[in-house]
Amino acid sequence: MEIINQLWVEKYRPKKLSEIVLPQKYRDDFERYVARKDLPNLLFYGPPGGGKSTIARIVASPEGVLMHPKDNLLLLNGSAQSTRGIAFVDKVIEPFLKIPPIHDRFRLVFIDEADNLTPDSFLSLRSVMEKYTDHGRFVFTCNYISKIPDPLQSRFTHYPFQTLPKDFIVKYAINILENELVEYQEKDVTYVIQNFYPDVRKIVNILHQNSWSESTIPGKKGKLSINEDTVKSNEKIIVASILNIVNLVGRQETNKIGSEVSMIIETLQKEDIEYRNLYTELFFTKNIPAYVKIVINKYANTHQNCLIPSMHFIGMIFDIIKTLQEYIKLMTDKRQL
Repeated sequence: MEIINQLWVEKYRPKKLSEIVLPQKYRDDFERYVARKDLPNLLFYGPPGGGKSTIARIVASPEGVLMHPKDNLLLLNGSAQSTRGIAFVDKVIEPFLKIPPIHDRFRLVFIDEADNLTPDSFLSLRSVMEKYTDHGRFVFTCNYISKIPDPLQSRFTHYPFQTLPKDFIVKYAINILENELVEYQEKDVTYVIQNFYPDVRKIVNILHQNSWSESTIPGKKGKLSINEDTVKSNEKIIVASILNIVNLVGRQETNKIGSEVSMIIETLQKEDIEYRNLYTELFFTKNIPAYVKIVINKYANTHQNCLIPSMHFIGMIFDIIKTLQEYIKLMTDKRQL
């Protein structure tokens, strides 16, 4: 069996402002930028799945403000090791901006996941932005605006983004399946969205990967087949294990904690984990105590500069266990007084 060809995530990525869900104020602003073929420095921030990267790509395209993006656009991934340091700012970004724009009003530097840049990079970028205000523009996208230094933030027009509503994503996913003539059951689509929400890219990729070129319905050329035991978000598996650990420590069933920790280690070793999504989900999970979330926040803030992400995360797990045990002992001691 062959997976239906062509990447759906790219095929169905919105290409125009009219195709993307936006607050009316944002739509009015972006339409004005497009009409003028000009824009200020833009900072898009918020949780994954809100359309930050998509709107940035539209703005930087001929459908947006750049008629010649091949000449005037520098597209970067701020989380890549090769691009996040000061050397890249000095050796690539500034030389790019030194060249006058060709057939456009400015040259545009688009840095996706800009909150992963190093402190030295931010300091250097501040100087570069001041130097090339006439024909240089910047677009940043990030999940955590707090990681962008205030002096740099002040040079941007801010647009906070929220996650897309689940009902919109359901309609979007079903529309893709219908367009691709894929046979499906709504319960399977709902299961995928519940597991991978709000990551729209991952949802579409999972639907694509599990849509096979077989169908029992005439006129359909594929069939969506979801195995709930295997199609499961690794981040949600880890969150569930951490919740189990919290409950086990609370019940003082420490002999069972080892198996949960082993499961987490196994998942971290064999799977590609979206750590930022994981930290965010952990922080906003209701059944995790506030004093444990303090530990999660500490590790989330230091994750960017850790040497081995999986080891850093396991360090957090053991810190959580220690914190839980100390809190329980403290409460027990108080009751005995």
